[in-house]
Amino acid sequence: MPHKKLSLTILVCIIIPISICTSFGQNAVQDSSGATIKGEVIDATPEQNPIVGVTVKIVNSADGQEYIVTTDKDGVYEKTGLPAGRYAISVSKAGYGDRFGKSEIVAAGGEIFNRIKMRKQRKQKSFFTYFFEFNGFLIIVLTFYLILYTIGIGYLIFYFISKI
Repeated sequence: MPHKKLSLTILVCIIIPISICTSFGQNAVQDSSGATIKGEVIDATPEQNPIVGVTVKIVNSADGQEYIVTTDKDGVYEKTGLPAGRYAISVSKAGYGDRFGKSEIVAAGGEIFNRIKMRKQRKQKSFFTYFFEFNGFLIIVLTFYLILYTIGIGYLIFYFISKI
């Protein structure tokens, strides 16, 4: 019987407190590592190709702190060690339309994943670019006609002045 009391005392006094401390220690390590926001950026085509070099801005809604990461060759981004909270995610790259995602809430030690699609932007053309593209030949013909008309008027004026 004394052996049972001694075993029970060792169990209660030593092993249980150690296991409790160890489990709290694991939670503390997990919480201190912070939250993770990751995802991938793909194009809006049916092939959904990854987009390399996209700037991903992650903004903490509470304090305005910005975190910026860039997508890799697989279109993947990841930011770790974030404090828990609400974050707004936006992506941008030259030649593509900027995208602003909805706010996401991430818990301490938690993780969220976003797949973001981007569409290539069409190049903006000015009025003059369209005008000269579509009417280039017409402009050349009209300019030539105007030159000939001006020369003709000049000739007629000279002709009538010399007759007077």
